[in-house]
Amino acid sequence: MEEGFPLSVIQNETKRLDSLHKLGILDTPRHPSFDRITKHCADFFDCSIALITLVDERRQWFLSSVGADVFETPREMSFSAHIIETGKSLLLSNALNDEQFCALPQVRGSMAVRSYLGTPIRSADGELIGTLCIADPRANQFSQQHIPKLKAFAATVGDLIITRSQILRASSGNVNTNEKDNRLIRSERIFRQAEEVAKIGSWELNLETRRLTWSNEAFVIFGSPENLPNSIEETFSYYAQEEQDKVAEAVTKITTVGGSFVFEAGLNAADGTLKHVKAMGEYLEGDGQNAARLVGIIQDITEANHARLALERAVDRDGLTDLYNRTAFDRFLQETVRGIKESGSTAFLLMLDLDGFKDINDTFGHLVGDVILQEISSRIFVALPNETIVARWGGDEFAIITAPDFSSDDARKVGDDLLVIIERSFEIAGRSMGVSATCGLAEIDGRTNAREIIRRADLALYYGKKREPGRVHLYLPAMEKANQHRQTAIATVREALDGDRLFAGYQPIINLETNRLVGLEALMRLSTTTGAQITATQVLPAILDPIISREIGERMLSCVCSDLAEIEQAQPEMQFISINATEADLLSRDFSGRFLATLNRAGISPDKITLEITETMLMVNDTAKVQTVLADLSTVGVRIALDDFGTGFSSLSHLRDFPIDKVKIDQSFIKSFVFENQTRLIVQALINMANNLGVIVIAEGVETEEQRNLLLNFGCNLGQGYLFSPAETSCRIKAMRFRNRRNSVVSGLKVA
Repeated sequence: MEEGFPLSVIQNETKRLDSLHKLGILDTPRHPSFDRITKHCADFFDCSIALITLVDERRQWFLSSVGADVFETPREMSFSAHIIETGKSLLLSNALNDEQFCALPQVRGSMAVRSYLGTPIRSADGELIGTLCIADPRANQFSQQHIPKLKAFAATVGDLIITRSQILRASSGNVNTNEKDNRLIRSERIFRQAEEVAKIGSWELNLETRRLTWSNEAFVIFGSPENLPNSIEETFSYYAQEEQDKVAEAVTKITTVGGSFVFEAGLNAADGTLKHVKAMGEYLEGDGQNAARLVGIIQDITEANHARLALERAVDRDGLTDLYNRTAFDRFLQETVRGIKESGSTAFLLMLDLDGFKDINDTFGHLVGDVILQEISSRIFVALPNETIVARWGGDEFAIITAPDFSSDDARKVGDDLLVIIERSFEIAGRSMGVSATCGLAEIDGRTNAREIIRRADLALYYGKKREPGRVHLYLPAMEKANQHRQTAIATVREALDGDRLFAGYQPIINLETNRLVGLEALMRLSTTTGAQITATQVLPAILDPIISREIGERMLSCVCSDLAEIEQAQPEMQFISINATEADLLSRDFSGRFLATLNRAGISPDKITLEITETMLMVNDTAKVQTVLADLSTVGVRIALDDFGTGFSSLSHLRDFPIDKVKIDQSFIKSFVFENQTRLIVQALINMANNLGVIVIAEGVETEEQRNLLLNFGCNLGQGYLFSPAETSCRIKAMRFRNRRNSVVSGLKVA
């Protein structure tokens, strides 16, 4: 045996080879019956390669092949050798990652096989003679569920091989006439069985007599065994009305000029069932004994077509609203841009975002929110003009492409009409609810790429929501000013990161009763090249950017890890340092792992760190991922604080659904609760509720003694604010001295 693919010594190899050679199939001309099987396998399993191989001493020979223009390969360079050796099916999700097969030419070469599934073919005496296999350049195309189906096809192939062998022997005069007749009868039965398994029928049209003959399975496909017409023209009426001309043209063309055809079409069977079929036909020249004729097959691919349509729908449609999803919409927009460029016309992109939907979602829950989204989607779909494309772009955002030749006034009217129908109230469980929407509008002019058009429409939408919600806003270049501010903020932070000018400022968190330091909140600070200090608020657009915000978070955590040991030594009563997370952090797949690894490298116990999150971070689409991240951190001791507590509508549910250890009452409440009775009652209620739940309460923005005293009376013991200290550098924090409340000075700042 030649060196190459490793082959074990196979028991009874001589017997196996003897059984193979007795068939007399090797090196014979290819037969269409086997090609039909491989073509059907390629269609059925949605793959580009299907092969029937026979494996002898040194090679695998292809009895039939689809998608592989070869006739044989060395045995040691084949997947089939492994199947013959083991007698078992072989399934590979990605052959390139498999040490045993990654070096094969069909993996490394132009075929680029990644997915592979092969199963043995056996002779009548049970010997392994070859394989039926399917393959594809895409990885992960096949699964264990496909193996029984491929085995069923392999059994049919085995029967066909036996039948083909008998026919070859009969034609060579090796058997008597009676035996020939019996075996031909058996052959016909096997072919009929193969037709039934594959749902393939055959047909033949005599071009001289115009007589049309059918196989049994063709009758079954057309649903009329008794009344199927004998003329090809009559069969056209069985096809879907809109496809009859296509079918007639295909048949007429090869009748007059020869060649072949392949088409798929809908079929109205005589028994009332609607089917989808694939038909093939070929022109055969006449001779002295036989008239010219058309021969072909027709296959019932209804199930495969339904599966394909379902898959396409699943890929392109939003599961909740049944509108197109974002991926499909992006594709349509790119096609529209190309079409507009070629035609010179114009169209418009509308971006709709619901106003007030989040409040309903938070108050009444996601089930009610889903019902409203479905109703709004239905209203939008029904109201749009023909040739308009609509998609659910995000959680409560919709995107629409108008038909070509729309003016800006036409597009604005579409937007206005949609805003009106969206604002109609909803009646759910006897309760009337309402939302509104804002619309951003951008022109599709053929000169601007799809991404830029989306950016412009989104910018117009953002501009409108900030300035005049509930209206349609056409993109104008003047809107770029706010966007430029965002870009400037990002550039400022980027330069500070690159120049090592971004650092942590620490604001003390104080025990309001004793005036002792309890913790610190690490707040982002950066210095400019001129030495001026900038707070996070001044570069807020950069904080909201998902990419650079992640880098900010990593730098802040690094600063805390570097400063913590010395701060603890100088301030031994300090219990924790808080650090702010971003939405991008919580949605990052590996955030918790990276966060904990950084603490571990610095030798910092996780229970020394509090992670502050805002309510908006808990209202992203992928709440399950956020829950997982917070649970992973909480389990090892990291404390979770809910910042700006009380400003949203779902704070209570967040305390239930997420591992919240602390809440921070927003400074907007603290600022006015001394003077406003309603605000005071809200603050008191928030504190009582948190205390009853065992959640630590921290008041933000404490600036006066009156505020501190009132907070203490309400049961809030921790606070931070300018009454005690602004955020300071680590050096100043280490120098501060925190004494009792009666006579206390913090680094020269009066605190009591």
